[in-house]
Amino acid sequence: MTESPSNATTGPRPGGAVSLGDALVRIHDDLRVRLAALREEVLAFLDGRQPAPDLAAQLREHCTEVCGALGEHHDNEETRGFPLLEREAPHLAPVLDRLRREHVEVERARRNLQALLDDLGAADPERVRAELDRVTARLDAHFAYEEEQLRGALNGISV
Repeated sequence: MTESPSNATTGPRPGGAVSLGDALVRIHDDLRVRLAALREEVLAFLDGRQPAPDLAAQLREHCTEVCGALGEHHDNEETRGFPLLEREAPHLAPVLDRLRREHVEVERARRNLQALLDDLGAADPERVRAELDRVTARLDAHFAYEEEQLRGALNGISV
């Protein structure tokens, strides 16, 4: 597949600084790893592979950490990244509008998942699995779209 200019990487900048678009991908990759670890821990709990007495509490804490990092990332995009792109790349306005709507949807899904994990022992395991699958797929699609649409523009911005 040929790389389009919108998602081309420019690599490190002089002095070792990472381009903004590449930094976005690294942040998303970190969030993907954290979410995958949380998902695996929850599934192990539901399947009885990790029957620790305080595992439910540990999972709630891990979920809070992952969800907090995701929320902080989206807050930074909304308050810093998107305004910068609106100034520097006004043609991306429809993309930014879509991403803002997706941030609202992601936050709603995050709250629903966290509510399930807060009472994991009483939650229906199939519902938890389905919600984990839905949230994971939704975030993967959101991150991929954001990277595809914004990476090139972000890498072209000098800050």
